[in-house]
This record gives sequence, C-alpha cells and structure tokens, in this order.
Amino acid sequence: MSLRNLLLAASAVLALAACSGGSAPPAADPVATAKAANETKAAKQLALYEQMRSSGSIDLAASLGDEIVRKYPDTAAAATVQKTLADVRTKAAQKAETQRLARLWAYNAVPEAGGTQYTGAIESKQPLGAGADHKPRRIRLVLRQHPKWGQSVYLLLDNATFDCRKGCATLPVAFDGAKPERMKATIPPTGEPALFIDDDKSFIARLEKAKTVSIDATLKEGGEQTFTFEVSGFDASKLPNKPK
Repeated sequence: MSLRNLLLAASAVLALAACSGGSAPPAADPVATAKAANETKAAKQLALYEQMRSSGSIDLAASLGDEIVRKYPDTAAAATVQKTLADVRTKAAQKAETQRLARLWAYNAVPEAGGTQYTGAIESKQPLGAGADHKPRRIRLVLRQHPKWGQSVYLLLDNATFDCRKGCATLPVAFDGAKPERMKATIPPTGEPALFIDDDKSFIARLEKAKTVSIDATLKEGGEQTFTFEVSGFDASKLPNKPK
C-alpha cells in the first residue's frame, strides 16, 4: 500500500474514533417543552384578557379568564388572572343582569295627529298562561305619552278581562316590596281591557327609583292576583315628553 493510502486510512480511523468517543446532545425534556409551550400560549391569552378588561368588554374578559384558568392552571398567566377574575365575574354578572332588565321593556314611537305617541311597556314577571279558549294571555304595565291625551299609566290585558264587580276604583300598589298602598284607578269608558292609574306623575316618579312594582288586580278568569313588574331597566329617555 502506498504511503498516501496509509495516511488516508489512518485519518479515517482517527475520525471514526473521535465520533464514537464523543457524547451525543441531550434529548429535550418533553414535560419542560410542553410547559414552556403552555406558558407562551397562556401569556398571549393573558394579554387579550387584560385588553378586554381595560376596554370594558367585561363579559368577554370573564369568559376568557375562566378559559385560561381551566386550560392553563399551572402557568404564571393563570396566577395573574386569578388576582382579578372574581371581580371580573361579579361585574360581568351585573352587566348581564342590567341588560336583561333593560330588555324587559318594549318601546314604540307612533305618529299621531298633532305629534307622536310614545309608549314603554313591560310584561309581568308571572306569566298568565293560556285561558279557557287556549289563547295566550298576558298583562302589561304601560306608560304612554299621547299628543292629545297626555301622559297615562295603565295595566293592559291581552285575551283576558278585568273583573270589577267588586270595584276597581283603587288598586293596591307596592314599590320594592313595601306595604301596598291603594292608588286611584279608572276603567276606560271605551271598554278596553285596561285599568288606568290616575296619579301617573307620582307613579312614574316612584317607578324610576324602584326595582319592582307589584299591583293587585282581579281577572274574570283567574281571580285576584298580584302582578310584579321588574321595572329597574326603564329608560326614561324613550318617553321624551315628560310633563313639567
């Protein structure tokens, strides 16, 4: 064998020895890798959570905060979220309740001779259910501003009739569960299934400060009942022509 070939063979042997004698790089720890990935994901979610919280999207923040704590419980982001999540949940629940109460009211503005009629109406908390004729019944508390008739407050029935054989001249009315007081009422001569509360100004002024209003009335089918209205979501701006 030539000297050149001997040198090449020797170099190959030395190289092989060097490779076999060295240590391989350590394998990555799968647990540590997964934890680092979770920390990264949770940190991104935390940034979004804080953004929602500061922007007032409190309901979305509560939902995201719950998700971070559930999906990434052992991360630094979850620990940070836990510091504010209870308060965020409380505020989200309050916001949801405020929205629910506001949705209970239905408003209408209808052109009438001489101007516009504005109404705000809310159904009773207790459903009436169907009558003997199987038609759906309901009772509503209505606040109305009419360009000709002025401001009115009345109970209005659908598919039912008030029973005034024993008198409907006064109605027991209670604000926020206080002792009921009797307020003067009027049956319209035109025969609508309605009962008007005469002192509309006082009634509305007290309604605007109340959470609930309960009114006792007697129906021809169903007898005497107490109807409760969750009124705290009332938006007075929807009835713009408030009497002076």
